Amino acid sequence: MKAIQQIITDLSQQEGFGTVVLTDDSGLPLAISANREEAEALAAVVTDILRSSAGIGRRLGWGEMNEIMLLSDDAQRGVLCRRFRSGEQNLVLALFIQPQYVYWKATTQAIQKIKQAWSFSSAGK
Repeated sequence: MKAIQQIITDLSQQEGFGTVVLTDDSGLPLAISANREEAEALAAVVTDILRSSAGIGRRLGWGEMNEIMLLSDDAQRGVLCRRFRSGEQNLVLALFIQPQYVYWKATTQAIQKIKQAWSFSSAGK
């Protein structure tokens, strides 16, 4: 888990990103960046966001949604949740973003690194 914690910390320090948390699909924080209070608040809304997106996906006939972004009224802040699987585990990378910055490449790279570290740590059990 130490490697995953470092990935989360590194992502949170990139320009355009704020607090980052890795959760399971129930919102349980598995790794958080430095701001514990914000990370816990973010983790607490993950299940609400996933539940809402599941309903939207069903209504549109799209199935499960794997990326959900919410923007503040002034479009200066956002919440991004990216759902993914690593082995048998459903995980969510949730973070505060500044939407004017490109996030896709950095979060995709972080997810790939998390998957690698997760499979490595699972193999050691």
